[in-house]
Amino acid sequence: MKKKSFVFLLAVAAALGTLAACKGGPTDPPPPNTTFRGTVMSGGSALAGVQVFLSWDESRSTVTDANGAFSFTGLSGSHFIITPSLRNHAFTPSNYELGTQSRSDLTFTDQPATYGSVLDKIAADFTAVNQNGQSVSLYSYFGKVVLIDFSADWCGPCQAEAAKAEALYQTHKSKGFEIVTILISGSPAVWASTYGLTFFVLDDAAESLWAIYGEGYIPLNIILDRNMTIRYKTAGYTESAIVAAIKKYL
Repeated sequence: MKKKSFVFLLAVAAALGTLAACKGGPTDPPPPNTTFRGTVMSGGSALAGVQVFLSWDESRSTVTDANGAFSFTGLSGSHFIITPSLRNHAFTPSNYELGTQSRSDLTFTDQPATYGSVLDKIAADFTAVNQNGQSVSLYSYFGKVVLIDFSADWCGPCQAEAAKAEALYQTHKSKGFEIVTILISGSPAVWASTYGLTFFVLDDAAESLWAIYGEGYIPLNIILDRNMTIRYKTAGYTESAIVAAIKKYL
């Protein structure tokens, strides 16, 4: 009996050893190993000192070196966007949307910016007065992801969006996110106070900015990437679509 018990204990020990060896097997996620490398060029020459952002599944930034080169290594995730950012400059392509396959051939070509108010155009700088009576320029937020929200105090959907805007801002601002509400009717100070907004609400009672960007109905939501390129522009408030677009470029 003692011999059988000893054999049984050996069998149990062997089984436990096998289980321990299986722990950490193929069901565990692979370690981060995706790498992206590339260069930023201007007129055939390397462009140093350009800030380059990686977003979507990870949020990182770097600056091109003396050879115009940049790299992001040790990435985990399945969706990435790389966006160069330089004031008053455009790039071809404007960004790369990438997956899990590593790349070492990502090349951006720099050119002077052209501006517009539709998707994939760079938004021109503008200045307006905020709820505190101060002048605020759009490009004071350059290098950040910006949600521009055109609203009016008589608009029910605008009010519904404003009620949720501060929570959205607080959730994402640490990653470089800003909201700018542009009010085409009503008092910016009253609007900000009513909804407890800590970001800027700008006065556009003359509708000079609406004349540039406006189309369709309000609220009109516009999302700019870190090079001020318009990536989302839709009338109405669809929270899931807006949040998804914000996360894509942060």
